[in-house]
Amino acid sequence: MPIGSYFFAMIIIASIAIGILLAVKPETADASIPPFIWLLGCMLIFEMIAFFRGQGAPGTAIGMSTRMIGLAIGLALMASIVFVSGSPARLF
Repeated sequence: MPIGSYFFAMIIIASIAIGILLAVKPETADASIPPFIWLLGCMLIFEMIAFFRGQGAPGTAIGMSTRMIGLAIGLALMASIVFVSGSPARLF
């Protein structure tokens, strides 16, 4: 399975977890770091693990288009979970 598939799976899982956390405890959105940065942190951790695991070999890095699509999917999932739940949490 290509690395992009693992990346998208991680993004979906992280976004759902962050969205549910914001729906259950909206006050967590008032932290000093906004929730969308949490998602970027998950992306960074995944990238570092993939890079160090593959020792920088070609094919171990994720393309920029994959990153942007993953970020868009993640933000859309987070926003939709918060919106559908009716939570007053702010995302940005």
